[in-house]
Amino acid sequence: MLQLQSAFGVIALLALAWAMSEKRDAVSWRRVALSLALTIVLAIVLLKIPPVRWAVASVNGAVDAVAAATKAGTSFVFGYLGGGTLPFDPKIPGSEFVLAFNGLPIVLVMSVLTTLLFYWKILPPIVRGFSFVLERTLGIGGAVGLSTAANIFVGNVEAPLFIRPYLAKLTRAELFIVMTGGMAGIAGTVLVLYATILAPLVP
Repeated sequence: MLQLQSAFGVIALLALAWAMSEKRDAVSWRRVALSLALTIVLAIVLLKIPPVRWAVASVNGAVDAVAAATKAGTSFVFGYLGGGTLPFDPKIPGSEFVLAFNGLPIVLVMSVLTTLLFYWKILPPIVRGFSFVLERTLGIGGAVGLSTAANIFVGNVEAPLFIRPYLAKLTRAELFIVMTGGMAGIAGTVLVLYATILAPLVP
C-alpha cells in the first residue's frame, strides 16, 4: 500500500508539472522515464547490493562520529543545553533538543568540513563524476549537471556558486533545472541536522 501511495505521488507531481508547463509539447517523456528509471536503479543499488550498502554504512558511521564529536564540544561549552547530561528528567522525548546549541553547531562543523574537503580536492572529482553521469544519461549541460551534483554536498545557495561564471548564459529552462535541483534535494549538512534532531525519537 505504501508503494502505491508513493507511485501515485510521483505520477501526481509529474502531471502537475506538465499541466503548469509553458510548452507541454516540448516535454520529453523519454527523458522523464529515463530519470525515473535512474532513480529506481539507484535506490536498488543503494539498498540491495552489499558492497554499496557497506559503503553507505561507512559514510553513516563517519557522520555519526562527526555528530558525536560536535556534541562533545557543545556539551563542554554549553553544558546540558548543548547535549550534556540533564539535571532533570525530560517529560517529553526529544524536548531537550535546543536548536541553537544542538543543531546549528553541527551545521557549522559540516559546512567547514565540506569546505575543507573541496579545498583538499577530495570532493571535486566526486562532484565531476556525478555531473558526467547526468550529462551522459539525461543530456543536460555541463554547468547544470555540476550545480545539480554539488547539491549533494552543499546547499541550494552554495551550489549555484560553482557555476557563477555561467549563470548569465543559462537559458530559462536550465536556470529552472538549477533551482529545482536545489529545492528538490537536501544538503549533507542539513541531512545531518535532521538526523541529530530525530535521533532521540527514531531508532
